[in-house]
Amino acid sequence: MPVDERHRADAVFEGGGVKGIAFAGAIAAAERDAGVKEWVNLAGTSAGSIVSALLVAGYGSSGLKMILADAKYPEFADCGFGGKWVGGLASAVFRRRGLAPGRYFKEWLSEQLAASPLARELGKTELTFADVRRRDLPPREELPDITDAQYARATYRLHVITSDVTSGRMAILPDDLPRYEDEHGTPLDKDSFPIVDAVRMSMSYPFLFAPVTLYQGGKPYYMVDGGLLSNFPIWMFDSPNPKRPTWGFRLHGGTSDHENLPYRKIPRPFWAVPLLKAMFSAATEAWDRAHMEQVVSARTVSIPTHDVKTTNFNLSVAEADGLYEWGDAAAKTFFTAADQQAYLNSFSQPVAPVAKPAAVAAAEKVTAKV
Repeated sequence: MPVDERHRADAVFEGGGVKGIAFAGAIAAAERDAGVKEWVNLAGTSAGSIVSALLVAGYGSSGLKMILADAKYPEFADCGFGGKWVGGLASAVFRRRGLAPGRYFKEWLSEQLAASPLARELGKTELTFADVRRRDLPPREELPDITDAQYARATYRLHVITSDVTSGRMAILPDDLPRYEDEHGTPLDKDSFPIVDAVRMSMSYPFLFAPVTLYQGGKPYYMVDGGLLSNFPIWMFDSPNPKRPTWGFRLHGGTSDHENLPYRKIPRPFWAVPLLKAMFSAATEAWDRAHMEQVVSARTVSIPTHDVKTTNFNLSVAEADGLYEWGDAAAKTFFTAADQQAYLNSFSQPVAPVAKPAAVAAAEKVTAKV
């Protein structure tokens, strides 16, 4: 029987710190209003990588809401005795290159992944990228019409974006892991690399969290927040011949679904910190915004987050509930629109298609999922 791809989808999630709770509401709307029952390929940056990892581990919207709403966000900023301006600042200057080591975050996400449906199915307590390999891909030799890079990208359901600030390049995990080594000089292996370690790299907000250190030829390379180079990697699954819906989910600081460009004040005389923040925000947003406006805005759920700040770890219950509701409402409006319903219906296959040679059909299938 042909597969009705309307109920399967690929998704890309933007970074956004604690505002990622809004994604749980958007996922609920996707399940309810777009009929999504399975998320196939997932990619994300920072908070988006957290959501992607939880979805690929088998959580649905209800589990996602519970995990993100119940998280103890103040504990994420584990700066130590004296808080960020005493213990954190001292350690950042003399040891870590960041106010917080991020140990609590790793423990928290490790617990969520260990309790996930996928971990229970596999009987494991730590998920690696081997556990999120595609189970429906034919062997490489049966696909002569795609490149090795395309096949490698299609092999894994999860892709995490991080920024290698030492060499000034974007790193897509697990794809780029073999470029690096551990502290002992052993090349990193895609399959055995823990998912939680990849997400920890992606959420390393500069200055707040210490970067993760990888190595090349014995030299340290520092990995920070993927948003520095691509906060919204919507291009990840672009294809001329898609086999299922692909949507992007992004956040913006407005009050309506329509996004207006932000206005960031840089006052005097205390201009240094606001200017630094504005420069960082511009670096994380400009390229992705230009790409989205030109190519993919019609496939993007844009969620207003009002005045909630990315690093507001003291998020109140009311603010968390508001983020969830804003995500649900924006996504409901998006998915119930006539153009999106037509987009969904285009993936329905009520009649079996004309048979194609196996190699050709498989090549089209993989290319569409890269």
